[in-house]
Amino acid sequence: MTMSRQLRIILIAFCACISALLAQAQDGSLDRYSNIPNLRAADGAFVLGRPEADVKLIAFSDFLCTSCQNYEPIIWRFIQHYVETGKAQFEYRVYPVIDPALSVHSASLVECADRLRPGQFWRARDLMFDLVSTRGFAEESIRAFADALQQDPAALTECAQGASQYEIDARYGLTLGASAAPALFVQYGDAKPLPIALALPEHHDAIVNAIRPATSDPVLIEKGRYAGLKTFRRADGGFVLGDPQAPITIVAFEDFLCPHCQSYQTNVDALIEEYVRAGKAQFEFRFYPLVNPQYSTSMAKTAECVAAQDLTRFWDSHDLLFEFARRGTLENLIADTAGLLELDADALGACVDRSMQFLIDTQLAQSAFVSGTPAIRARQNGGSLELIYLGEQPIDRGAPTIFQLRDLLEGAGNVSIGPPDFSSLTDSFLVDTSLMTGEPCAPPCWQNIVPGETSMEDARAIVEAAGYAVIENVRSGFQFANETGIACCEIGHQLGMDGAVSEAVAVILLRLAPINELGEVIANYGEPTAVYTPDPGQAPQDQLSLVFADARMILTVLVASADEPARPNSKVVDIAYFSGDAMDQIMQLMSTKPRWQGYLSPNAYRERAAAGD
Repeated sequence: MTMSRQLRIILIAFCACISALLAQAQDGSLDRYSNIPNLRAADGAFVLGRPEADVKLIAFSDFLCTSCQNYEPIIWRFIQHYVETGKAQFEYRVYPVIDPALSVHSASLVECADRLRPGQFWRARDLMFDLVSTRGFAEESIRAFADALQQDPAALTECAQGASQYEIDARYGLTLGASAAPALFVQYGDAKPLPIALALPEHHDAIVNAIRPATSDPVLIEKGRYAGLKTFRRADGGFVLGDPQAPITIVAFEDFLCPHCQSYQTNVDALIEEYVRAGKAQFEFRFYPLVNPQYSTSMAKTAECVAAQDLTRFWDSHDLLFEFARRGTLENLIADTAGLLELDADALGACVDRSMQFLIDTQLAQSAFVSGTPAIRARQNGGSLELIYLGEQPIDRGAPTIFQLRDLLEGAGNVSIGPPDFSSLTDSFLVDTSLMTGEPCAPPCWQNIVPGETSMEDARAIVEAAGYAVIENVRSGFQFANETGIACCEIGHQLGMDGAVSEAVAVILLRLAPINELGEVIANYGEPTAVYTPDPGQAPQDQLSLVFADARMILTVLVASADEPARPNSKVVDIAYFSGDAMDQIMQLMSTKPRWQGYLSPNAYRERAAAGD
């Protein structure tokens, strides 16, 4: 064979390889996602990763959102480290908040790129982010988008006019409480997704820590006062002591700095020695830092990071941190803890900067109507959180004594476990009739605080002057308690389109005692503009959320069950007042929600929403 013939053969082979690669590129199989399983959720959302992964990261984003564009490298690192390796799934959802038309159109084009050529979604998603961040979103970028995917721009545009996945995603985001983009949630198994705080120094580490594999395999503690007991972490990271097969779990929400929590440890000690060691119960500890914004949180982070080094030392750190709190020796917390427990102090300090189990526990506490510490809930056979009842009275504030816990675990007396009685819980919330009386001002004004007009500084001063105690400052605003000290309400900043905050109040959220009735509201304000049905949770009752656009408010009313209709005497249990800008965004997302069609059941409205009625 001559040299020239060899070169021709090599050239032909090379061209064949190039042709094959081009064919792969055209059908989307040659991209950085090609080795990752991809599928669609039951409602059509796009998902990357193995279905059997224990944890899922859910992202709500907008292609036109600058913060979302900047966040993409962090998401890709997460996909590489956790999704590609089979440890987690990644679910992408559109949350169109920047521009009513362009945000939706960009999302619809990406959806249609996959519809017209299945398997191209993730490549199309990356391409749209790249084009919008470098060229903006215009006709030129649409043509470039179609050319890069080797698709017909006219066909893409026509398809986009009928795309609707963005509506499904936006509705889901609303039910989870997403208020801006990007918004991230972590989901463990089939549990309800939990929000991940983005306002942290290192976003990727925060995400990794939030989905960090938490062992469900029991580990035997071999030394110290807990020697001989098993410990493990639940799928969402909660710390559990005792036999995993024990029928009852006592769950404590506590703050190391809380004096009542410190005193309650004698009850916890007796519970562990008498019932956990005997295999009759488990003890589950949850962080709920309330007393001091700095030290309460630091102590919770330290305890979690002790477990990151050695899970069997968590319970020793639990005791040690309570002792530090009693003595007031908090200045050298990390060094002192590491020294006494013989751990790596540098690693402990580095971990503390990323720790966020306390956020997951706080979210769980709020879903369980915890308003102070210590608070005790219970699980039966590892199930959902329930209340402990003394007769028919729930112990929803404070904590049961060891004598009551003994009766519960021995099946004696009148102590039992049961689901929350929602109405008895809301009796403790804000007693407020301004919705009906219009005093001192009418919706969307409350206590002379007007969303979109009143500054956050003035709003806080008004709340405190009215006798309400501000109990927590959060990035989005502040929370406060009613006259009896029950956390009930929140006032939030004006959220900018890029997720930033300004000084104006954007939203007022009030959890109400059940004294206002739906029929009276409709008589005063007319029929609702739209209806949507939040996740009913695990309570036996269900809810309807009713949008009153002109009054810039959304009310939540309680109904007996998912199949029972709302009634004129259905109680209003939550209310939200919005600024004009915030209400406009909400109404854009509500465009596909069913209109008010009378006193129907939650399931009836769900069926109408699914049918597009």
